[in-house]
Amino acid sequence: MSNFTHEIKNQIAWVSFDSGGMNTLSQSAITDLTPLLDEIDTAHASSPLKAVILKGNKYGLGAGANIGELMQGTKEDLERLIDEGHETLFRIEENEVPWLAVIDGIALGGIYELALACKGIIATEKSTVGFPEIRLNIFPGLGGTQRAPRRCGLINAEDPMTGDAGFTAILTGKNFRAKDAASIKLIDAVVPAGEDIDAFAEKYALGELQTLEHPTPADLANAEALKPMVLPMIQKATMGRQNPRAPYVALDVIAKGAGLPLREAMKVERDAFIEVAASAEGKAGMRFFFTQQQVTKAPKGFPAPRTLKKIGIDGADGYMGNAITWLALQAGYEVVAHAPLEKFAPAIPERLLAKYGRAIKAGKMSEDDAKKKVASVKVTSAVADLADCDLVIEARMENREIKADFYRALGGVLNQDALVASNSSSMGPGILAPYFHEGGGSAANFVNLHFFSPAEHPMMQLVEVIRGASTSDEAVATAHAFTRKINKTPVILHDGSPGFLVNAGLAAYFGAAEELFLEGTPIDAIDKAIRASVLPMGPFELGDQAGLDIAAGMFDTIAAEQPPTREPLVWKMREQERFGIKSGGGYYEYEGSSKKGVWAGLDGLAGGRGSREASAEEIVERCMKALYATARKLVDGKIVGSEEECDLSFVFGIGFAMYLGGPIFYGQQQGWE
Repeated sequence: MSNFTHEIKNQIAWVSFDSGGMNTLSQSAITDLTPLLDEIDTAHASSPLKAVILKGNKYGLGAGANIGELMQGTKEDLERLIDEGHETLFRIEENEVPWLAVIDGIALGGIYELALACKGIIATEKSTVGFPEIRLNIFPGLGGTQRAPRRCGLINAEDPMTGDAGFTAILTGKNFRAKDAASIKLIDAVVPAGEDIDAFAEKYALGELQTLEHPTPADLANAEALKPMVLPMIQKATMGRQNPRAPYVALDVIAKGAGLPLREAMKVERDAFIEVAASAEGKAGMRFFFTQQQVTKAPKGFPAPRTLKKIGIDGADGYMGNAITWLALQAGYEVVAHAPLEKFAPAIPERLLAKYGRAIKAGKMSEDDAKKKVASVKVTSAVADLADCDLVIEARMENREIKADFYRALGGVLNQDALVASNSSSMGPGILAPYFHEGGGSAANFVNLHFFSPAEHPMMQLVEVIRGASTSDEAVATAHAFTRKINKTPVILHDGSPGFLVNAGLAAYFGAAEELFLEGTPIDAIDKAIRASVLPMGPFELGDQAGLDIAAGMFDTIAAEQPPTREPLVWKMREQERFGIKSGGGYYEYEGSSKKGVWAGLDGLAGGRGSREASAEEIVERCMKALYATARKLVDGKIVGSEEECDLSFVFGIGFAMYLGGPIFYGQQQGWE
């Protein structure tokens, strides 16, 4: 069955693109365009046509290239795909009969490149266009880097540093609603609200389309001179690293192509795209995209999730508990915020209100509206007030007995159908659910929802959903749906690993970093080496950020099953009550949130340090090998469902560089398997 059908009415060939689901510019779609073009050319020769109107299906024109084909394809496969695609799109662009693309939904990536080959593009108000490829460590490869700038220019003359135009549209991966796209000429017209789309398209095709021109933007002649203006934007996005390479290569391709005839410019794009897409970085980005799509879908074969209306948060006075409270509030739930001790309850609304500070300052929310939202939260110190919640999330300190006392009390009052979750960073349902059962609760309703700090930050996407041996499928499906509702990315794990997945890997990683320090390498040198190549923060910086008391508690749980060969340094830090940024000092000294230098007492606390300082390369290799070995063990032990989900967890959980793919993919590239 062809992806395309057409009919001719009123001297217009109406082409429908419908693959049966979300359209992609797959190999089959490109191939199917050839006979379609032949038929339209034949029809035009017999009875002249005035226009071709290209429409999509209920989702819009489509979501982009077929990433699976790009990811799995060899370099030779990519060459064939791109060459055939260019030949086909040039047939559309240079056709005697002008084409009009109609977007009613989305047109992204390769699909938007198909639209750009048309003489005109119109879109409904709800529609979205853009180039998301840069977020996959690739860039547009079917003419997008050349056709888009020839429409909208390279920079916004009124705001050249941050204003939207060709450079920013391609290099940031930003999507544009129809109105914004029209303002920078990425589309030609917006279908007025309430107007019949087909009627408007026909009128436009027989009218404006016939004389439509896209004057060459003046700044294309200065493309090379404009590159330095855009480079800082890329360097900021890559944290100063030269990888991922995609945005740097794309910048060169756009600038070089801008000064060439279009067909020559396409050759520049073609060669660069194939090289980047076939690289390990490109494969890692596309693999990550696929996995992200997979984990956000409801678990296959599971029952429908329960409906959740009221969410209770225990420990809402604490750093993490307050963040989870805010996330639930923002998602529209009715929220009950529980403080274990009454004297700490007044801190809950104060901290919640502070989280709206940026929105208030930016004028996105009034202070009165923020206060009303916070006032809607029921603040309590009575466990009984959690009784009618549909989900209760515990976020107490990482202390087994303190958690046990709470769960025994909660089991005696909570509705029997309610879901219970712990945010513990190391104690799973196998440890905590029995205490809930002792109080009268059901282990079938117990899961872990392990958030990562700072949980309210949109970049901290990961939530580990840990199911115990007795946890029901319905409970897991409900926890998954809740995680999606609060705009986080869930990865479902099986209980059985102290520290679950990410923290178990971190424990091994921290251990390797401590060994390097004890041998003589300064902690700031270790942090710098890791920060320069793999993670946004080094291990000691990360410990201070997350809280050394939390890290120490994690090591307590791990040590109960796997006794360490030496006392972890983080235990000694806990004894000194140096918990990191939140206590004013950890491995480093702080003034507010600003790091002021290594704590002077650290060497004395460690005792008997050596004098050998490792190179940056050795630091990265030893720390990453430790992380990889643990990740590999947990994948093989079925704690996590796949290598891909494992890697995604480390990218989202601790910021492992996505272009390196995650610890498993990285280890495979290094030849550690």
